[in-house]
Amino acid sequence: MELCYNWRTLCTLWSCLEVVCFAGIIYGWGSFVYILKEEGFYGDICADTPLNASVVPGFLNYNSSVVDIGNGSIPLGHRVQTCTEQEEKLNLWFSIAVGVMYSGLAIVGQLSMRLGTRVTRIIFTILYSIGFLCIAFASKEHPWLLLPGLSCIALGGAAVYCTTLQIANLYSTIQTTIVALLSGLFDVSTITQHIIKVAYENNIPRKHSYLVFFALGVVIFNVQTFVFLPKDHVKRQQCRNQRKPNCHGSEADTSNVLLEKETDRNTASPGLRESPAAADNTLFTHILSFGYITHTVWMSASVLLFVSFIGLLNTWLTKLATEPTTVGYYLDVFAYATLSTSVTAIIAGCAYDWQRNRFRGSAIPERYYRPVCFPMAMCWLFGTLCYLLPLVFESLYVVLPVFIMFTFYRSFLFAIGIAFLTEAFPVKYFGVLYGTMMFSVGASSLLQYAFFAWSKAYDNAFTHVNICLLILAALMCYQPIALWVRGGISKSSSKDDFPNMELVIDPPQD
Repeated sequence: MELCYNWRTLCTLWSCLEVVCFAGIIYGWGSFVYILKEEGFYGDICADTPLNASVVPGFLNYNSSVVDIGNGSIPLGHRVQTCTEQEEKLNLWFSIAVGVMYSGLAIVGQLSMRLGTRVTRIIFTILYSIGFLCIAFASKEHPWLLLPGLSCIALGGAAVYCTTLQIANLYSTIQTTIVALLSGLFDVSTITQHIIKVAYENNIPRKHSYLVFFALGVVIFNVQTFVFLPKDHVKRQQCRNQRKPNCHGSEADTSNVLLEKETDRNTASPGLRESPAAADNTLFTHILSFGYITHTVWMSASVLLFVSFIGLLNTWLTKLATEPTTVGYYLDVFAYATLSTSVTAIIAGCAYDWQRNRFRGSAIPERYYRPVCFPMAMCWLFGTLCYLLPLVFESLYVVLPVFIMFTFYRSFLFAIGIAFLTEAFPVKYFGVLYGTMMFSVGASSLLQYAFFAWSKAYDNAFTHVNICLLILAALMCYQPIALWVRGGISKSSSKDDFPNMELVIDPPQD
């Protein structure tokens, strides 16, 4: 069955349920590591080591590694005594799991393109189930089960999210809003680990909670895989009640013409006008296209700014407030602010869809490049303010405004970053393009640790790091400018030139 086309609203709601429950639970690490410490995982390491109480309640080792961005997703609210060696061991498994997730996304894309959505989801549903079972049966006597467990749920959750994003193609006018909604719910899915933590504090064993979510996940995944989603890919829907030139056109129309605009047409023979079907529509050509390369560089640098802000957050707050309770309060506020990303992500999606509808009647590639410029410029503005305000105002009064800016920055960054791929490139290549981009994003994010080490190197080092990151944030304005200029190439052509291009060879002139 493929009910997504006839029951798209129900399919969308089911997709939201799937994402909010399971897609990003790896980033609920702050709640999960609390349980592990309470149960004594790797507690034997601390046998001969003096215990160090956590300095700030509700905050656990934000700066231990680059991938600890999930440590602040849910506040712990407790002082947990532990030793540094134990924390490093647990965070090592978490770091490896997130590394596996980023690296594995490229494989997910290849499988989705070659095997289709259904087979890919079956594979990663099995992998996800293995992860849940490993974590459920892990104990302080068998702590090694944490590594395969965390790695499987990280990669499985990312695969579920990646394949579910296709449902945005069911909507021709609010496609970006749906992508943004799912992107926001990915953050909210950290609440699953928080629920398990609350259950644990109410004497419900961790094993029982994970077995319940394992059973629930199998049901939700299989219904989505076999009932709603098609075997291959969700086809992009045509616009309704509009003239043909105003609609998106076929997928081949979009991708081939965009690729053709990437080539230097001035070198072509004056007597030959190629059709879109003659354009090179291979995956490799899309990866090497102007739009994809600049977008990947922009995403990599912007996500580096994103994780650097989180990595340096505790340092910044400690510099402003000397009282640990004050720092803990603002960290809790920041943690709960991440739960509002589902709302701010919808705002980001609506902004993009508004621009898409505004340029719907334009020629290609203006129709696909220019709509993203406004929301991308807003993303740049929010990101720049996140680093500018702390430099200008060294006061606690600026903390809440910065948190608001950062929440919008996160939503615009990931919502627009993903939506642009679904808009400007073929659906069948989305998995590979998304996976390749995220692999680059993960690699660049490792530089965050260098910024963190720099911030501790000497007096005023934190200020110098902030200035460096502010300059990087300011430079990110290149992408909306470049896309706006690139989209203007079609200004000299009529709206209907490209959809109706044919192979025409003019006879030689005597």
